Amino acid sequence: MSKITLKFDANQEHQLKAIDSAVRLFDGLPAVETGFQMGDEIVANAGEMDFIDEDFLNDNLDMVQSANGIKKTSLSPQWDDGLMLEGVSDESWRYPQFTVEMETGTGKTYVYLRTIHELRRRYGLRKFVIIVPSIAIYEGVIKSFDITKSHFDSLYGGENVHLTRYAGDQLSKLRGFATSSFTEIMVMTIDAFNKATNNIFKPTEKLPGEMLPYQYIQKTRPVLILDESQNYRSDKSRQALRTLKPLFSINYSATPIDKPNMIYCLTPVDAFKMNLVKKIEVLGVVEQFNYNQPQMRLALYDIKLTAYGLAALLHVHVHRKGEIVEEIVSFRKGDDLYEKTGNENYRGIVIAEIDKANNVVTFTNEERLSLHDEGPLNLAKEEIFRVQIDNTIKYHFARQRELLGRGIKVLSLFFIDRVANFVYEDGLIKRLFDEAYDKHKRSHPYFRGWSAEEVREGYFAKKRTKNLPDEFVDTTIEEEKKTAADKSLEKAAYELIMKDKERLLSFDEKVCFIFAHSALKEGWDNPNVFQICTLNQTKSETKKRQEIGRGLRLAVDQNGERVTDDQVNILTVIANESYESYVSGLQNEYQEAGDATPPPPSNAHKAFAARNDRVFNGEDFRRFWGRLCQRTDYQINVDTEKLIELCTHKLNRTPFPEPQIVITKGEFVMVDYRLRLLEVKARMCKLEIIITDTNNNVQQQQTWFHPGKDLSRHLNDPNLKGFRITGIVQQGDESKVIFSDRGELALGEMVRFQKKSGLKTDPIAQHEAQTTYPVFNIIDRAMRETQLTRRTILHIFKGLDERIKRSVFKNPEGFTSIFIKTIRDVLANHVADRIQYTLKDGLEAYEIEAIFPELQKFPQKELLDGSAASLYDQVQVDSDVERRFVTNRLNAETDKMICYFKFPFKFRINMPKVIGNYNPDWGIIRWDEDGAIKLELVRETKGSIDPNLLQYQHEKRKIQCAEAFFAAIGVDYRQITDEVAEWWKKKSDNIKLF
Repeated sequence: MSKITLKFDANQEHQLKAIDSAVRLFDGLPAVETGFQMGDEIVANAGEMDFIDEDFLNDNLDMVQSANGIKKTSLSPQWDDGLMLEGVSDESWRYPQFTVEMETGTGKTYVYLRTIHELRRRYGLRKFVIIVPSIAIYEGVIKSFDITKSHFDSLYGGENVHLTRYAGDQLSKLRGFATSSFTEIMVMTIDAFNKATNNIFKPTEKLPGEMLPYQYIQKTRPVLILDESQNYRSDKSRQALRTLKPLFSINYSATPIDKPNMIYCLTPVDAFKMNLVKKIEVLGVVEQFNYNQPQMRLALYDIKLTAYGLAALLHVHVHRKGEIVEEIVSFRKGDDLYEKTGNENYRGIVIAEIDKANNVVTFTNEERLSLHDEGPLNLAKEEIFRVQIDNTIKYHFARQRELLGRGIKVLSLFFIDRVANFVYEDGLIKRLFDEAYDKHKRSHPYFRGWSAEEVREGYFAKKRTKNLPDEFVDTTIEEEKKTAADKSLEKAAYELIMKDKERLLSFDEKVCFIFAHSALKEGWDNPNVFQICTLNQTKSETKKRQEIGRGLRLAVDQNGERVTDDQVNILTVIANESYESYVSGLQNEYQEAGDATPPPPSNAHKAFAARNDRVFNGEDFRRFWGRLCQRTDYQINVDTEKLIELCTHKLNRTPFPEPQIVITKGEFVMVDYRLRLLEVKARMCKLEIIITDTNNNVQQQQTWFHPGKDLSRHLNDPNLKGFRITGIVQQGDESKVIFSDRGELALGEMVRFQKKSGLKTDPIAQHEAQTTYPVFNIIDRAMRETQLTRRTILHIFKGLDERIKRSVFKNPEGFTSIFIKTIRDVLANHVADRIQYTLKDGLEAYEIEAIFPELQKFPQKELLDGSAASLYDQVQVDSDVERRFVTNRLNAETDKMICYFKFPFKFRINMPKVIGNYNPDWGIIRWDEDGAIKLELVRETKGSIDPNLLQYQHEKRKIQCAEAFFAAIGVDYRQITDEVAEWWKKKSDNIKLF
């Protein structure tokens, strides 16, 4: 059976930017040199008490954040600081931490694995520990390492990188990790070292000498990679991480919460706009208008800690403007359900207790409601499941028929409510699936010859007992409550699906319908999941973002190549709730993560955008389209001498980093904090803050604060984190101030606490590093990366100032990185300035009916109503500028407009590889002001009419090349904003802006 080999693109801009952001934090840091090692010597990233200089990090952090448009949140880098794990050590530790935020499905694991290679190549760092929160992600990381190995081998010359799968019963591996001179990566779950009773903290005969197992890791001064970093916020987790004595950490997450020292951010909005993930559409399946049951639905959705205490989010039926509607409503202890819903069925039901630890709500009538209550099986629930499964199969068959010719296998993923509903012979979900599959396969030749049993597979934890049948078990236990047996079962389930990940992509594998309970909520995804069916009744158990994350990656074909067509990359969610309810919940998930929300998922029932055949079949549009499709060729008249001159000129004015010794020793002191509330008036509070340390340093101030003030930011002191003022109560002697995470402080009272804090001393030595480093063949590398000739690269190098040439010996890798990047940028600008297009015979092979189908879907795109002149009755827009341009210009000028359309994604203008192909915005046919001449126009809508003010330089280059292309085919092209009044005029004409 064939197995698809996934291929990776080494040049994805968003990934390269994330990698570069982490690597540039340490520009100027001398590489760690490792000479001949004895077999038992530990190879470390730094000395036992060596720390990277704080001022050095601050300067580089400023540079990275500025380049990425990230607002600085503190005057100096944020360090994690405090005690190590209680019961293991009474030491303190302090280390800097950085945050990379990347939306699910955009290659976060790839980014940090490649970052490890770059940190080794640039700075000689060899020891890395990847921390994961669960078995699921543990297995996912190992799988990612395996499938990217050959890719990274090709990029980094087969560099020896070894991965250690840490397990508490294999402690002997720690010695090899510590003493190896190769790049070593260890993968650990947080619960493998977050308790003093873990094996890693106990003596063992498996390791020689007096050191305990964890001390082998400590002495390497590892770089920590924290995967899903939002899971390590508890005091116990932070203590455990400090116990490893890291040199620094980089946090990676799609939903970070604390975000210390953010260096790169790719939000859900960015990912959707940049077509880096699938668009989402939702098919909602709910029971409607049946409000006559004596016990109407009452389900616990979630329990949250709010500023006013614990709140239970209940799924209830509410009387709203004369109708009963389903809503999720927040209730606190003492709330009467009838009073908040107006529903007579809830009369007398009052919240008595909210138990977050056990996720249980108790009512005054002694009834209890658990987060995992699924409710009784009834005819309504069975019918909802039937419709969901039926529609999932229909969507699956239709998508497979559509994508078969493109070599793309379609997968559907079902999240089910109970394992028993699938694994047993009489299981409801299995029965409903088999019935629907057998019914629909008759009209689909591709599936006609396969039975339901052949195409479906369940991935569940399986418990084996001697002389007894296998028992399938649920694994929906909170991570910290799982026993060793639970984790072993879960690991087996993950290994099963991980092994099948690539095989599932092949047409040789019949399985294409995947059923899971909780095992696939995180740590696993597959690029060819096109349908997700949620048959689980409660949504708190598996959050919406976790569910859709299993299918967000862009599809791949039988060659393992990514497919970027946005008409292919559509994820359909078949949800057992209304479209409105699902979208509202999903948007709330993004908002809770602190992100701007992406466009709402499209309603799968929403009508397609309908083509305006009067425009489509009209002579004007057909003539214009024919002109746009004229075949062209381009020539690049590179002026080599000019290019050399431009490169040397820019390089001679570009700073090149030089290494310096920036390692300092650290001293730890005890700091005493005292906060007293002195006065409250006019919604402000006066606080006295006294900070004293054991070195006799004293800070004291009395200051007025207003609500929202964060004391940690005000004093630039991370130890005051949690003291953000969320409320001020003025009630005479009963006045008080309320803090975000530190409770309340009453008038005249004082809160006091101590922290161990790291204070840097003056560097022991501050001098230049060794004068020379081994220099590799910079010219050959630059030739490969830029595709320029050896002669050209040599002439550029020879043209550099002697001072810059000498710097190559001080920092060869840093020099080469800037040298190549600068040449590539200058070359791209040179090409854009000098490109020429010429017409060729014939037209490009665009099938007009395929590129402009009669009915068009725009999943997860904002749509506006078109006009009589628009090619479709709904118009897709991607920005506020486009929205205003369509509304205020194209739709408003009805007497002048003949035809307009948004260029489809498939229409691409061929441009040199160094620039990238181009998809224009708008094609327009309009009468001139005199109504005498038909103008055929292409317009690019941006936030500025000046290409030099565009956010990304590559956009300017594409527009330059587009100007040359459209000039060659005789079509008027121009970059505009929505504020350009006479937008139809040529660029050279006298233009009124307002």
